[in-house]
Amino acid sequence: MPHPTLRIKVCGLTSVAQALASATAGADWVGLNFHPGSPRRVDPALAAEIVAALPRTTEAVGLFVDRPPDEVAALADRIGLGIVQLHGQEPPEDLGRLGHLRLVRAFRIGSADAVAAMVAYLRRAEDLGRGPDEVLVDAYVPGCDGGTGQAIADHLFPLLPPLPRLILAGGLTPENVAERVARVRPWMVDVASGVESAPGQKDPDRVVAFIQAARSAVSTAP
Repeated sequence: MPHPTLRIKVCGLTSVAQALASATAGADWVGLNFHPGSPRRVDPALAAEIVAALPRTTEAVGLFVDRPPDEVAALADRIGLGIVQLHGQEPPEDLGRLGHLRLVRAFRIGSADAVAAMVAYLRRAEDLGRGPDEVLVDAYVPGCDGGTGQAIADHLFPLLPPLPRLILAGGLTPENVAERVARVRPWMVDVASGVESAPGQKDPDRVVAFIQAARSAVSTAP
């Protein structure tokens, strides 16, 4: 059955108002994207305002793509982030250099080989003494780092190893999240484009609908 306490992350917020609306709707985490190539990028000053405005029930996550770990740590500490998400090709060695932070490692899954590479990465990280706290799986779209609205192919899910804190991303919407939760049984679901009216602009009604649909999949599970 789905995880009895499914958590919700709304990613790619670009204003204090969006963050507060997501928190009020029941989001456990909100994602702040610092990748320069993303339409959802937020500047550090605004990110600090968002973090300061959030209620204690909602935590902010900083999303980084292929940035040096010292840079990630410095920005997280300056803004007040306790959680960072590595969404690029960061090597396992980077995790140890970010040891004081809660770490989400994202993997873009497009094939069986990609799943095998993820397993090898996680094994190497554990051998080095610092694995990620959570593992996020997203769809692989060539040339894109995430937020594409594309879903992971169904045939890949049975290949995933048991992950107690699996975060499911990739093409989730209010219309399909309940079915995906029932199928994958993640620890958390992550939505960005699926609740937007435009890139970086969250539709508050869709955020509410998404959270209600995701949680209903848990409350009605046998």
